[in-house]
Amino acid sequence: GLKYDQGRKKEPKGGQYIMELRPLGIATEIVQETGLNITYNYDDLMFIEHNPFILQFDDENSKNLNLFFNVDCEQETAEKLEAQLKNAASQRGFTVTTSGKFEMRQKENTEEIDIKFNV
Repeated sequence: GLKYDQGRKKEPKGGQYIMELRPLGIATEIVQETGLNITYNYDDLMFIEHNPFILQFDDENSKNLNLFFNVDCEQETAEKLEAQLKNAASQRGFTVTTSGKFEMRQKENTEEIDIKFNV
């Protein structure tokens, strides 16, 4: 199970319909340019192997992806990944907006992971 709290409740906007609008194929290509893969999707979030960052689909602007770095990701690594992502996105007519950081903590004695965004 996975819970995340962005400090605001998201209104469901037509469920299935919005999923089809999300450019998962292009987002996957953008991520793969960094040499990493998407491990899974949860709602509007894409999780990346080793969790250096999370990408969030922007339902207000389908050609934008919001980028959140792991607080544990080293600055130098983050800057390199950010440049690769923005470059890969612009080649496809997309933008990547650096939007803050997140922390991942496994809850004690459970399988659940808590994600906290520091926007």
